[in-house]
Amino acid sequence: MYQTYKDVTEFYIVYIREAHAADSSWPVGYAKDMGINDHKDYGERCAVAKRMFEDKKLTIPGLIDGFDDKVNDAYQGWPTRVFLIRKDGKLGVAGGRGPWGLRPALKEAREWLAEYKKTGKEPALPERTPDADKERRPDSPGRDADEGNGDGGDK
Repeated sequence: MYQTYKDVTEFYIVYIREAHAADSSWPVGYAKDMGINDHKDYGERCAVAKRMFEDKKLTIPGLIDGFDDKVNDAYQGWPTRVFLIRKDGKLGVAGGRGPWGLRPALKEAREWLAEYKKTGKEPALPERTPDADKERRPDSPGRDADEGNGDGGDK
């Protein structure tokens, strides 16, 4: 998707707090094998992010959430999430969290970007109820980390 649409939009991977660090309550094999623990400071977070980008040979530009986790808190990004932010700051695509929300969000983003590339105009926002609009805004007050993800779990 990045290769296809990088000429019409900006893409970023935002590295947030490690979802399954080796020393966490829900560790995974790669974190154990690579010795990735919960970050103790921002420098450690940056080093782990750099390592990930190098190991995976990622060409998509990356950003690193601050140690205060403001981006993760605003977008409820943990553990994995896809967002497409329009020029007006509204969310064109707000995928569900975790692996269950990833494929549908990528499909929706691909469709949105294809229309945008074809027409040169941002697709209209879908009609939504006030509650649904709240779900599509990353800065909605009162959003609980577990509210409304609808994906049944995390990665």
